[in-house]
Amino acid sequence: IAPAAAQDPGFRPPALAPQGPPPIPKGALGWTFCRAGVAESWIRADIVGTPEAEAVLAHEAVHREQARQFESCEAWVRSLVSARRVIDAEIPAACAELNVTERFRGVGRDSLLTEYALRIATQSGALENRLDIRLRLSRECVAPPDRTRSGAAP
Repeated sequence: IAPAAAQDPGFRPPALAPQGPPPIPKGALGWTFCRAGVAESWIRADIVGTPEAEAVLAHEAVHREQARQFESCEAWVRSLVSARRVIDAEIPAACAELNVTERFRGVGRDSLLTEYALRIATQSGALENRLDIRLRLSRECVAPPDRTRSGAAP
């Protein structure tokens, strides 16, 4: 894994603890975790320097900002006590990721919204809510001004 700072020069992680970074959960391209009260993000080393890393960094930056809104990063993590709270945390992060991803994947916005809804529903343990999540994503993920309604470049 590589620190997010490898791609995001504005991110300054706290000093590494002697045990090193925690492992990224299986299948995840990046992970935000707490270290000494501060949110730190890491991405998989095999995506550093790729457009995919840019999207993951956008996603994880939202989680770092969410954590900054709390007394400590650990307090933010403790607030994620239900599927609804996880969904509420993941939707803005997915929106940030979406706005980067659609630039390089060449996939329509609607397809990405469906993919992200399924991922968030699975991650939150609330698969039965995937259609509600899809609807929220379509309402809350505002396309950047340089995009048309379909998500294609003008």
